[in-house]
Amino acid sequence: MTILETIMEVVARRQENVFLIDAATGRKISYGEFHLQACALAAQLRDRGLKKGDRIGIMVPNCCELAILYFACIYLGSVIVPVSPAHSKSDVQFILSNCKPAIVVASASCLRTIKNIHPNVLTLVTTQDGPEELPGEAISTDAPSGTRGFKPLETATADDLVAIMYTSGTSAKPKGLAHKLGRMFRNASAFAKMQGIDQDSRFYLTLSMAYMGGLYNLLVLPLLCGASVVIDHVFDARSSLQFWEQAKKNEVNALWMAPTVLSILLRMDRGRIGEEFCRSSVRHAFVGFAPLPRKVKEQFESRYGVYLIENYGLSETLFVTARSRDVVNCNGYVGEPLPGVNLRTIAESGDPVTPGETGELQIQTPDLMAGYLDGDGKLIESDASSWFSTGDIGRIDEGSSVFVIGRKKDLIIRGGVNISPAAIEEALMRVEGVVEVAVVSIPHELYGEDVLAVLKLESGLELESVLDSVIAYAKRTLAPPQQPARYITMDEFPRTANGKVQKVRIRELVAEKLQLSFGPSLKPSSTESSVASR
Repeated sequence: MTILETIMEVVARRQENVFLIDAATGRKISYGEFHLQACALAAQLRDRGLKKGDRIGIMVPNCCELAILYFACIYLGSVIVPVSPAHSKSDVQFILSNCKPAIVVASASCLRTIKNIHPNVLTLVTTQDGPEELPGEAISTDAPSGTRGFKPLETATADDLVAIMYTSGTSAKPKGLAHKLGRMFRNASAFAKMQGIDQDSRFYLTLSMAYMGGLYNLLVLPLLCGASVVIDHVFDARSSLQFWEQAKKNEVNALWMAPTVLSILLRMDRGRIGEEFCRSSVRHAFVGFAPLPRKVKEQFESRYGVYLIENYGLSETLFVTARSRDVVNCNGYVGEPLPGVNLRTIAESGDPVTPGETGELQIQTPDLMAGYLDGDGKLIESDASSWFSTGDIGRIDEGSSVFVIGRKKDLIIRGGVNISPAAIEEALMRVEGVVEVAVVSIPHELYGEDVLAVLKLESGLELESVLDSVIAYAKRTLAPPQQPARYITMDEFPRTANGKVQKVRIRELVAEKLQLSFGPSLKPSSTESSVASR
């Protein structure tokens, strides 16, 4: 089927069924209503000169109107460029100057951030804005003039660009990468089929819709399945207090969460609603976007009675694997390749290794990104037939099951011995009082690099109170080269918007802390509490 036929088949089949639910107001939008509102919004953009291929910067917090706007852009053939409301003004300026959008659409709450950054700004009316008068020219999903003869996807092809996503980055500026419409639709449909996601699935969207998790996993994929989505604010510690109540009230049966969400729920949830709800109602509980610590996985599954489904994918490759429920629960296991996707592991030499051996994972996928944007915002085309190097260390067994062990750049080479930080992190997470662990390298005059473990402890604990237990457990469970040379605590780990720990930033904070012994004028970071050597 063509792109148009694919969407219209779903809309026609699910015409009267609910697609979106606003968690704040309870408002429900059917597939038919969603389609008409997307057409009406696309017509308004068209009337303002927007056309196929134009890039549209979008800075709007999570809401149903944002979902409608995204599909209005798809219907028009314009390229979506999401900009997170959580970005700093300098990052917003960088993204908009790099991608050079024809227009920027922002909610009233975001107008101040983009003021004087782009000359052509439209305001999207949302239910979050309140009754006050909106500044500037506004567009709305409730346009009384309707679609004005607009025909959705009139000239759409599978090779059209659909979105330019900017990675959340580590210490560098965000990097823009583009995806094609046909590849995105094909990949989402293949993953949904392998995981048994169907029209009876109802997802709870609490990830930012400015990133792939919110836009692709929890909007595009559910629509292609004819499923429904409950849209809420981006998850944080405060919203965790009502998370299960909202999920239960809106009859959610499918979850898609980052490991940080699981950790916060385990720490903040004091009731039994979530435990009872998960056991009675949750069909799917997907986890992605960052490595899932085994301790968190075991605690969550034990408490809430759900099977957490990990899969593997990258912003550049979309979904790569889907996970079988029949495979034994092994650490690092992320499933089997989707149809048409090939994986292999290679040694440092670049030569493929035999099945079961560890190496860098490479992917060959028909759903590879269209390419990266260069410094001038021009697309550098990718070759979907080539092998994409992931930077992840893993192995593939004889049955094509994929296991991810860690990041290549995170490997510590101590005296010529390769040390995986992930193995040390998994071990130290077992110590009572330890909430999270990040292992990074520090310089060593003799060995080149040595091991430093950064610990996040339970509230109220100091490093001195758990250090003996941590060192003793490390000696019992880790090989001599894996023993951390130093331990440091941090109240919170720096993270990307998707919840990944920023180890580059952690190394910067560690370097700052360790310099204290050489320069008393240097002040420690406010997020650090103490350091100890073995």
